[in-house]
Amino acid sequence: MIEKSQANKILANAKHFINNNQETNRGEMSSQIDERTRYEMYYPPFQAAIDAGVGSFMCSYNKINHVYSCENPETLITDLKGNMGFGGFVMSDWGATHSASLLEGLDQEMADR
Repeated sequence: MIEKSQANKILANAKHFINNNQETNRGEMSSQIDERTRYEMYYPPFQAAIDAGVGSFMCSYNKINHVYSCENPETLITDLKGNMGFGGFVMSDWGATHSASLLEGLDQEMADR
């Protein structure tokens, strides 16, 4: 699906990165996830998207270990862009940023609805 979309000049977007496990109180809850669990349980589908050449990722509203997903350098810079080899851009979900996240691995901030 990713390859076919992008072959037709439609940029594919993988979302929601990462640990967006529930919708209730998603903007305030924090997923407590260790590195091993992220790599073994949560990252494989996203790694498959990277391997298929996905052009963008969207981070989620939740926090990961008390840091908002869209401003989490451990998951965005170290894991996604570093260890997993993602070379595209990361965009926030609408209104999912809470600080100057561009230094934390976010590339495009979507406005608050």
